[in-house]
Amino acid sequence: MRHPHLSGVGLVLLFGLGACIAPDDAAAPDPSPASSTAIPTTTTTVGGSEGCGLPVPERDSDRLVQATIESSGGTRSFLVYVPDGYDPDVPAPVAYVFHGATSNKEQQLAYSHYQPYADEDGALLVLPDSLGEPTRWSPFGPGIAGVEGVDDLDFFDDLSARIEADLCVDLERVLVSGMSSGGFMAASVACSRSDRITAAGPVTATAPADTLCPESGPVAYAYFHGTADAVVAYEGGAGTPGPVEETSQGWADNNGCRGEPTDEPIGTEVVHRAWAGCDASTDLYIVEGGGHSWPGAIALGGLGYTTDDIDASEIIWEVFRAAWPDRA
Repeated sequence: MRHPHLSGVGLVLLFGLGACIAPDDAAAPDPSPASSTAIPTTTTTVGGSEGCGLPVPERDSDRLVQATIESSGGTRSFLVYVPDGYDPDVPAPVAYVFHGATSNKEQQLAYSHYQPYADEDGALLVLPDSLGEPTRWSPFGPGIAGVEGVDDLDFFDDLSARIEADLCVDLERVLVSGMSSGGFMAASVACSRSDRITAAGPVTATAPADTLCPESGPVAYAYFHGTADAVVAYEGGAGTPGPVEETSQGWADNNGCRGEPTDEPIGTEVVHRAWAGCDASTDLYIVEGGGHSWPGAIALGGLGYTTDDIDASEIIWEVFRAAWPDRA
């Protein structure tokens, strides 16, 4: 389903008018938490990060914190959506969401529209900016399909450490998701840091977990790709990791799935392929005639057809929730 909030501020952000948000250094949280307010997580929480017990950071009217960090490539910008339901004494789920090439963090916040789900669960959304002109991620190490000299896996390590130090994060409820170049980033993080990732939701780009990270542990995986994608071809080819169905089978193998997958139509435009007997859920959503787009999101001109038969964000979040450890 579409979310009505996208018709307002979301559209403003998506089409490049998000400059009304304060500059990165204006609302950045103090990177050195005050020890006088910190409460040891071992005495108050289960699975919580060192930031548990610290004050709620100052946010703007959209509940956003804009900040920077020094990491691979120099000064890196990111924003954090901190919902009203965030409790600094209760470990919160966290989702890292990576934008596509030529895009940015504000546009991806509007495009992927995860805010309603974060509001429901008191979850944190972390959206960083990539580097380059045009912007793109370096998800496989420096000089490999990205910006020369930049290693965005190192950046993710630095970013997640910063988030866990400043905020109360549930270390067993971590989602990575992204679009296109950001989908490659999300998939690479999920398989290379599988011990730290609960679920992965890449859209229009993924990575072959079975060959990229053959020692990876199971990670819940939901992937979305259109058969008419003109940017990252469904059938594979130059600049892609291979045919979508092969790379998805690689994730199924990595997740310990047994037997053949089953296909089920959703509406008239989507086929849901699901694997059974897995150590972590594994799903592929094939959009017949779909373009280089996020199912259920705002349709963008020039990138092909966007289906409304499913909402990728809703499905990814449900997969994320289903993979959470039982706290009862």
